[in-house]
Amino acid sequence: MYVFVVNPVAGNGRGKKVYHSLLKHYKLDEESINVYLTEYEGHATKLTEEVISIYGDELELIAVIGGDGTFFEVINGLKGNSNIKLSFIPTGSGNDLARGCDLGLNPYNQFERIFTKANYSPYWFGLYELDQDRENKENYFATSMGFGFDAEVAKFVNQSRMKKWLNRLRLTPLVYVYGLVVKLFIYQPKNVTLYVDGKPIQKNNIWMLTISNHPYFGGGMKIAPEATINPHHFTITVVNQISRWKLLFVFLSVFVGRHTSLKEIDTFQAREIELLSEKSISYQADGYTQDTDYCRVKKDSVKRLILRN
Repeated sequence: MYVFVVNPVAGNGRGKKVYHSLLKHYKLDEESINVYLTEYEGHATKLTEEVISIYGDELELIAVIGGDGTFFEVINGLKGNSNIKLSFIPTGSGNDLARGCDLGLNPYNQFERIFTKANYSPYWFGLYELDQDRENKENYFATSMGFGFDAEVAKFVNQSRMKKWLNRLRLTPLVYVYGLVVKLFIYQPKNVTLYVDGKPIQKNNIWMLTISNHPYFGGGMKIAPEATINPHHFTITVVNQISRWKLLFVFLSVFVGRHTSLKEIDTFQAREIELLSEKSISYQADGYTQDTDYCRVKKDSVKRLILRN
């Protein structure tokens, strides 16, 4: 059984448009394919849990038609079901998973590949937990998890009215540039303690820390140009002790990955990282944003099969 989870409002309605176009041009076998449409934030997680309980071992593939956020919800509905293959058909505004998997951004091409020359390769998610005192409360992310300024920008972008207009014009990266300029003058850097594979490190006046599974975040920004999909470690990027104007230069150069040579930017690899912040700090996981003062992130040891190049 193949299941398609469709977010019709992804990319300002592009998800719905692509889905109806696929229905029109392809005859889907109703006996072996089922389609579920999301209706609200978090619905994809519940739908994934439902289809697993309904189809059990018959469920071979879940294909996501939506954005990075929809994929994030689906993998958090999968949890320990690592035998189910995954495919991403990008119709969102960021689509960084598609970039990181070298899929291309044409959703119709990705749909055809599912039924023709599909190549499913290993992928290792990130796991994070936000409460030191509770166990078994881990969540998954596929692309990146970030703390500080980039999370504030992501939160602003998600709420911005400009996002839908720039989506229509295929100028989505500009809304991130707009958001970072707005937040640049009001964000206050944080002091944090990090435990990097168990080793404590104090970081003061930290602007942002990003944990990456592959190079991209923020709709095509190459935040971690050296990052690769692998089972061993994340690539960590830390920006601290930097002026506001120089930070703006960093974000303008991050689209081409030229920022990592600056002295205010540290990059390293780690399998597990723990963060404790003196004050509440914003975080984003595949674009989903919240606030916390503690987080532990580690590489998932379980491999998943994802359609990628």
